[in-house]
Amino acid sequence: MAQTVLPAGRPDQAAIGWREPATVIWITALGVVGIVTVASALGAVLYPGIRPQLLQEDGIVETASALTFLLAVLGSIYAMMRRGPSFPLVLAGLIGFAELMDEISFGSRIFGFEPPPLYGGGELDGFHDLLILVYRLARDLNPELAWLWVGALFAGSVIVALFALSQIWKGIRGGTTRLSNHVLLFLHFGFIGLAQVIDVSTSSHVMAAMEEVFELDAAIVLVAYVAQQALVPRQRSQPVVP
Repeated sequence: MAQTVLPAGRPDQAAIGWREPATVIWITALGVVGIVTVASALGAVLYPGIRPQLLQEDGIVETASALTFLLAVLGSIYAMMRRGPSFPLVLAGLIGFAELMDEISFGSRIFGFEPPPLYGGGELDGFHDLLILVYRLARDLNPELAWLWVGALFAGSVIVALFALSQIWKGIRGGTTRLSNHVLLFLHFGFIGLAQVIDVSTSSHVMAAMEEVFELDAAIVLVAYVAQQALVPRQRSQPVVP
């Protein structure tokens, strides 16, 4: 049987990709996201009785999202204590904290204080409400302008998510780019963007359930990004050999 013989000093790049710690983290993150998404969908379809507790506001999925964002924050703090501060870890911690506050409405439902009213109805109890505010102001000016805003959010989210997935696939095959260490952060923004598009543009209960699942997916990916930054060895400068 014919065998492919690699030139000396030229290892199989695809094999290297599968052995890289970052690749293991990427595959694990995507696997967990897939399992969570499928399990949530099957639970809602096969067991209608638990659907409200599973997917409603402050339900199982949203609570899991808040706890996962908290894990990202604590993980980034722990990693900085062990490795020293770095921009990716600080950024991930701040993003996780902001989204944790958004998930728990800045503590309004925990501590019982009233958030300020939101233009057009509801309460201003999260960063996502700023996107709703922009949508409502644009809708009052021109409905087409409002849908242009939603379309731009949707297109940007899909592009970012697809870009991240393409970079992950490239990394699995052994290729690397300057963004290889940050593709999970791009994927996180893609999931969060899709969740916000749903939150801004529709009041459908089915779509609202999808929003909660997208937010949990984003939280899982953010934890994986923190793990990648904490576990992947830092690049050390090599001495210059004359």
